[in-house]
Amino acid sequence: MKRLYLVGAGVRSDDEKTFPALAAMYHAGEIDHIQVQINPEEQRTFRQHIETIASGGVKIVIHAPHHGHGLNPCAPTAYETWSEADAQAWIELALAETAEAADLTGAETIVLHPGRYLPGRREEAAATFETFLDEYFDPRFVLENLPSVHTDYPLLGNTADDLKALGGGRIRGYCLDFAHLFCTANYLRVPYADLLAPFADLPLRLFHLSNSRKNSITDEHLALDHPDGGLNFTEVIPFIAAHPEIETSLEYKENDPRVYVKQLRAFDTLYRLHTRSR
Repeated sequence: MKRLYLVGAGVRSDDEKTFPALAAMYHAGEIDHIQVQINPEEQRTFRQHIETIASGGVKIVIHAPHHGHGLNPCAPTAYETWSEADAQAWIELALAETAEAADLTGAETIVLHPGRYLPGRREEAAATFETFLDEYFDPRFVLENLPSVHTDYPLLGNTADDLKALGGGRIRGYCLDFAHLFCTANYLRVPYADLLAPFADLPLRLFHLSNSRKNSITDEHLALDHPDGGLNFTEVIPFIAAHPEIETSLEYKENDPRVYVKQLRAFDTLYRLHTRSR
């Protein structure tokens, strides 16, 4: 039976074992894209990895490095020990490799995180992100919403209004991460549906989906069928179903084909369960 949704799996750019397995799933019609998380490397090695991915005949979505890789657009030196010059050099390398990956694979989308900032410096972070776009804008950028906080630091771009403001009229598309929004709703103590609804007014290009524990403010990328999961699937799945042209990237910390096989089944079960009355 033909699926009524579009779904994909993820892999790191340097994962030579997982990509071939996911590519086989793509060619078997089990997934519709592969999201490639860029891990900056020495140029020659990076080029070899991306050329292998590009030769796979697969629809690719590129995910730019984020603050975990040292790319932090809204506050380049926050929580780091390096100088502004070193941060600038790393940003240039990371973004050059990200653009190269998109060029070689023909990817039309580059998912970008606004980043993390120091407490009390939100306005400064937003201004710095604007400067970042002035210097490094790529029309393929798709801005992703982040949880309000993670461990001891705040993150920029948590709601639909936040993303629209950060986009400044230049960003033409957005990525809605349902689990990130769940964490934000818990942190702000507002109904999930109230934060989800405004995203319908944004030019959405991609969905990210994983699970989180009930009432958690911390993003964990749990399995969809995790016994402690609390994501509001009664609202998430109908939202996905209402946008059948938008692909959903399943995201887990383990980029393991066996995990994705199980999670594709879990997603299909959830989709059928929550769209029966449609």
